[in-house]
Amino acid sequence: MIKNERQYRITKARLGEFEQARAALSSKRASDPEDELWLQVEKDAITSQVDEFREELHEYEELRNRGLEALEVNSLDALPEVLLKARIAAGLTQKELADRLKIKEQQVQRYEATGYAGASLERIQQTMNAIGFRFAKGVLLPQSSSTFEDVLRRMKSIGLTKEFVKKRLLPKSLESTLNANIPFDDGETHVWALETAARVGRVFDWSTELILSNSQLPLRGDVLEEARFKVPARADQQFFAAYTVYAHYLALVLLQSTSHIRPQEIPTSPISIRAELAAEGPITLESLLRYAWDRLGIPVLPLNDPGAFHGACWRIKGRSVIVLKQRTNSLARWIIDLLHELRHLSSRPARDDVSVIEPEVLSKDAPSDVVNEETEATDFAGEVVLGDNVEELAQKCVDTAKGKLEWLKFAVPRVARAERVPVDLLANYMAYRLSLQGENWWGAAQNLQEQKGHPWQIARDFVLARADFGQLNPIDRDLLLQALSSNE
Repeated sequence: MIKNERQYRITKARLGEFEQARAALSSKRASDPEDELWLQVEKDAITSQVDEFREELHEYEELRNRGLEALEVNSLDALPEVLLKARIAAGLTQKELADRLKIKEQQVQRYEATGYAGASLERIQQTMNAIGFRFAKGVLLPQSSSTFEDVLRRMKSIGLTKEFVKKRLLPKSLESTLNANIPFDDGETHVWALETAARVGRVFDWSTELILSNSQLPLRGDVLEEARFKVPARADQQFFAAYTVYAHYLALVLLQSTSHIRPQEIPTSPISIRAELAAEGPITLESLLRYAWDRLGIPVLPLNDPGAFHGACWRIKGRSVIVLKQRTNSLARWIIDLLHELRHLSSRPARDDVSVIEPEVLSKDAPSDVVNEETEATDFAGEVVLGDNVEELAQKCVDTAKGKLEWLKFAVPRVARAERVPVDLLANYMAYRLSLQGENWWGAAQNLQEQKGHPWQIARDFVLARADFGQLNPIDRDLLLQALSSNE
């Protein structure tokens, strides 16, 4: 909400900038078909911001024109906002109100930025009298003096960096203001703190009061319960935990936006899945995504932030969702990862609630049942893309390399050519198998990948084409779209 003439002028200027950006996008044409969906999303996002700016400007202008008689208070919670509107409706600037109260202008700015937090009953009554607005006595508001930087420090305490918060959690208008280095005063930092706290609270299920306090910020144990034993000791466990909760929130939002998609039973036979996919031609990431979305009713959410896990799957109240988080352009790696998560879901057909999170490296002390499940999921993915003789292929690679890890980079392409299977898929399968034996062969496997296409963008476009963003809460919609924007 606009609080003073300075903010009014800044908002008008920002509106002009966004209208120019929208005009530029309107004349822009996608360079290739897969960019069209994202271009439309960008246009919609800018249009939404333009509409928001216009609404704020209209509200401020209306308050200045209509006077106090149009204002009323329906609840105590609404009193701080109504006091602000009453001051504007009365035609008073923050300085003029401060003069009437015989206090500094900065104090009025602080009151309005924090919803009159910390103001005494006497001060609130004096403010109403100075404005000419009447309300019953007996109101005391919660105390808070937090700034935007305080909220950022609170986020850092749970492992989220300032850059992550700016990119993924802030309103776009606030992020653009920060990036443009527009000067701001102390009062505005309190507003930003409250706005940021509201969005963060929605993601992590915290109240604004908790975020603005000094109390410990608890992460949801129900989301992390299945992940704990899979987190490597050397991992950034704070970020892993916080990011897992963030990804789970996004998964819930995606499920809400795809409520029109009905889940189907997931086949447990890799050969039957292979046959169904092969009926359409070669197995590609696009064909596998169509299979997951349209045949099985499983939304797939691609993320491209660094660190934390590389894959996760949840079943929530009977509906499944898969999250893939890779920054590689290897289509084979995305294919194997997606099939890997499908196996985790198909192995738990009778459970309404499932939670599996895959760290980038499995801990060496992982329980044997976890290692066995990971091995089964890897073999399942291998059989889908390479056939039911995948064990023989793996053994041929080992034999050709004479059991030497450093020779595998020559053996895998040779076996792939001889057996007429894709070398990148075979290399990824071997890297997975070796990782479960404590060997890291991912670097060599990466060198055997075909870097064609943009798998993250391909998976993102499936979301944009199939999700119904119109049924989402505006904050949920914005946070999901921010997660689907490039991290470059």
